[in-house]
Amino acid sequence: MKITKIEAVPTRIPFHTLVRENMHENFRREGANRTHYTPWVVRLSTDQGLVGLGEAPRDPREALAKVAGRSPSEFLHDDSLGGALIAIYDLVAQAAGIPVSRLFSASPREKVQQIWWSHSLRPALLQAETRRGLALGYTVHKIKARPYEDPVEQMAAVSEVVPRDYSVWLDANSSFKNHARTLAVAEALRKYPFVKGFEEPIPSSDLAGYRALHQKLPVRLAVHWEKVDVRAFLLERLCDAFVVEDFLWGKAMLSKVGLTDYSHQTLWVENGLYTGIGQVFQAHQAAAFPGFEYTISLTHIGEDDLVVEPFTMERGFYQVPSTPGLGVTLDEAALEKYRAA
Repeated sequence: MKITKIEAVPTRIPFHTLVRENMHENFRREGANRTHYTPWVVRLSTDQGLVGLGEAPRDPREALAKVAGRSPSEFLHDDSLGGALIAIYDLVAQAAGIPVSRLFSASPREKVQQIWWSHSLRPALLQAETRRGLALGYTVHKIKARPYEDPVEQMAAVSEVVPRDYSVWLDANSSFKNHARTLAVAEALRKYPFVKGFEEPIPSSDLAGYRALHQKLPVRLAVHWEKVDVRAFLLERLCDAFVVEDFLWGKAMLSKVGLTDYSHQTLWVENGLYTGIGQVFQAHQAAAFPGFEYTISLTHIGEDDLVVEPFTMERGFYQVPSTPGLGVTLDEAALEKYRAA
């Protein structure tokens, strides 16, 4: 089998109307002018009639030039392809007649736990978005924490609509500043037992602060793999989970799986962010590795995920496709609607 055609389509997907105004406001507060998601959709065709789909966060055409006329199996786990590597996995799995998850494990899980995600929205809107996630079957929610919104007021609004088994993680992106402030926030939120943990509450360089939090924080703790001194966090077990969002799909991801399996820490993977292509591939990888605790996507924040099949959740879990390849179909009408050039 040889790759005979390479397509890479840039897109612009506006934020969903339900959150658009608040999202625009938040990005302006943070010095950014972000109004759209801008993923590239990759489509690789072969001489055997198979078509593989991928999603890249940036222009993949230069990286893809080398695959023309060659077998996709030559590029399995080749990180240099970026998100286009997803299309390679899709092709190889289709040719083998197996789902993508079976490329990584002989006995992958049938279901994976997907997190609902929200920015630091105003309390009333955050409550409405929590309702939306619950209606869609989500039971775990990651929420951005920012100085311009009071997390206690936000959690008070959330508490009015969530069931007892709901879980919330607050992602501060260092905005809690120091370990003393983090502990104070945790104490103020103690009356909301559904708040299960904090992600990156203080700057990644504050190793002493993280050591103090490891001893005293009453909830779980997650940090970004690419930002911290990984050796210290692994050897001292300074966190419960590592967040991976640096768009790694091949060897680099496999190495993280091996290290955290050894340290008994988990991974939260945020690589399938903007379209249903990356979202479902991420689920396939998570199904293969028990160390993937959660997967996180932002497709519900955009107007469209560009695929035909709905990402259906049931009681917090997503059923991973069992058909050969990724198991998703590109929505051609949506692709044309959101095509950027």
